[in-house]
Amino acid sequence: MTETSIEVFQDLRLQTLPGGASVREAILGEVRAPWRHAMEKEKVLLSAGSHSKDVIALVREPFEGIDRSALVLWEDADGYYVSNIVPESVGQLSIAQYNTILQDFVACIATPASRSGAFRVELTSAQRSLADWLDAGTAAALRRFSGAANKSTGAAHPLDQERWFQFLIRAHRSSARMSPGDLARWLREVDAWPEESAHELAVEYEFASALLQTYDAFQS
Repeated sequence: MTETSIEVFQDLRLQTLPGGASVREAILGEVRAPWRHAMEKEKVLLSAGSHSKDVIALVREPFEGIDRSALVLWEDADGYYVSNIVPESVGQLSIAQYNTILQDFVACIATPASRSGAFRVELTSAQRSLADWLDAGTAAALRRFSGAANKSTGAAHPLDQERWFQFLIRAHRSSARMSPGDLARWLREVDAWPEESAHELAVEYEFASALLQTYDAFQS
């Protein structure tokens, strides 16, 4: 049976290769319509003084109903990474729109530029399942809680609360990679929890994680 998954924002890294050419030169050498180099935006970002490394700013013209958007790559010790994609007019991009622009950048610019030998392209998946965030025991604990709980009352019933606490403890002990936002989306989109209940559980999850981490530090 295929594992259920949800769509998430993809991450893109251009991992520098030893002895390779300049990543910046390789990227800019592939920039052409409908992409363009946003030199003025680069100057603004660099003048802000929040980052000591290089920055590459590009703009993608509107397509497939998506607003004109700026894609920003920051340099770090291992290469460059996409820090953000910001639309020109609308408030923010949806996950699907963000990923569409990122995938277009990879296809039109990053992959051709990588043939210079300057870097390799590392793009994360657009889909995540529980197995990407939780170990098997913790995922099973979440499924037990979510499958049995009264979705209108959350973890208020004593039996639901016990199963919820079991999940929280397992998540802490296994150093779960699931963020509160991931949990809220999973509960809403996969397990059909009401938005308010999913949000409240995500807040409890975040609080419990911080509390248990502090407890561990206090005990050591």
